[in-house]
Order: sequence, then C-alpha cells, then structure tokens
Amino acid sequence: MKTFSILGTGWLGFALAKELKKDYSVKVSIRDLEKENQMISEGLDPYLLDENNLQNLDSLLNSDFIFINFPPKKSKDYITFLENIYSNKNMLNKKVIFISSTSIYKNEEGVFDENSPLNNSNSLVFKAENLIKNKTDIIFRCSGLMGYNRIAGKYFAGKSLDCEDSKINYVHRDDVINATKFVIENDISGVFNLCSKIHPTKKEIYTYNAKRFGFEEPIFKNRKSYENRIIDGSKIESLGFRYKYPNPIEYF
Repeated sequence: MKTFSILGTGWLGFALAKELKKDYSVKVSIRDLEKENQMISEGLDPYLLDENNLQNLDSLLNSDFIFINFPPKKSKDYITFLENIYSNKNMLNKKVIFISSTSIYKNEEGVFDENSPLNNSNSLVFKAENLIKNKTDIIFRCSGLMGYNRIAGKYFAGKSLDCEDSKINYVHRDDVINATKFVIENDISGVFNLCSKIHPTKKEIYTYNAKRFGFEEPIFKNRKSYENRIIDGSKIESLGFRYKYPNPIEYF
C-alpha cells in the first residue's frame, strides 16, 4: 500500500485523511499531542510537527504523496517553515500537492484564471508560491472553503453589512478532496484554481442560509460598491474533473 502524508491536519486535512485511508497508509502531522489518540483511533499515523518541532519531519516525508496545507496566519514564520520542509532530503521525487489561495490575485475588478496578474505586494501567499512552485507538482489556489459546519453568513448573523452586491467565490471541501484524488489518480501536474462556477451575491447566499438554518439575517444597509473579483475554476474541468457542488447555494 502506498503512503500519503498530510502536513496540516485541520478542517480540510483531517477530512482528506479519513477519505484516503481506504486506499493509502496515511501519515498526518499534528501540532498538539492531545490529538494523537484521536488520529490513531481513526486509523491514521500521527507525527508531531510545527515550526519548533521538526524532529519527525524525515519520517513524515518518507512517503509517496505529500499534501501541504498550512494556513500562513497560523505560523509565526511561514516562509522559513516551508523552507525547512522543502529542503528536506525526503521531498525529492515525490508527488507534492500544495494548498494555496486565490488571494494571490490582485484585488481588482475582473475574472481571474491561472494566468492572471498576481498580487506581489508583500503577500505571504505570493512569497510561498514563489518559493515552492518549482518543487511542487500541484498548486491548488482555493477560494473560500465552505461546507458542513462552515455556513456562509452565519458569522454575520444580525450584523450590519454594506456589501450586498458583492459576489462570492467559494469552493466546497468535498470538491477540494475530490480534486486531490483526481490529480493523483490521473498523474496531473500544474496550477489550478478551485472555485464553484456560480457566484451569488453575499446578500443572496447569506439571507438564503439564514432562512434555511434558522439564524438571524445580516442587516444590509449603506450599500457600497466593491470590486467584484470572479475566480474562474474551470481549468481543472477541461481535464475531466467535475465539481460536485457548482453552486454554493446548494452546498447543504
């Protein structure tokens, strides 16, 4: 059985690990030893790893496939952490998948595909991609991750907002997991946006979810005009992938 290592076993990584354990021996990184028993009970092989604990890195990276998903804001020195990972001898000749973000694109009006101008103004996401791009098989630039207990609008229940006309860019967690399986099974490499095809406004999706899940609707007033950045996630579809959830209103 081939081995799959997941570096960053949070909301996305843990769900991916549980999906892959049917077909792979799955190693996972954890930041807290309190999660060790939980991971073991799920049939996963946990290793303590963070910026200050790199002693398990050799073992964790001794794997056929490596999935890296560390949110930049959760690291004190994100770039150095990535440098330590990518300089490890066990990163050679591996299929590496890196989770990036569509925030790498400029904050301006327009439709953004993988060839669009990037925001290089001291962006951690830009710096990270620049560091790893020649050492990584797949870069997934993900839009806002949603699904399951992440419900668009719930955080803003009862709050005043001025962005009712702004269109959203979301991707369901299942589609990120399925895209990961798709590129592995088909031995695909490249940079891909992951984003649902439909882009409702914030008012449309927030009020819809409020009615569906019974939380207070946000209060839309003092309407302002915002740049509508539309993320085009169709490149991976041209290779045969199909989104399970093309419309964020149908995530649940």
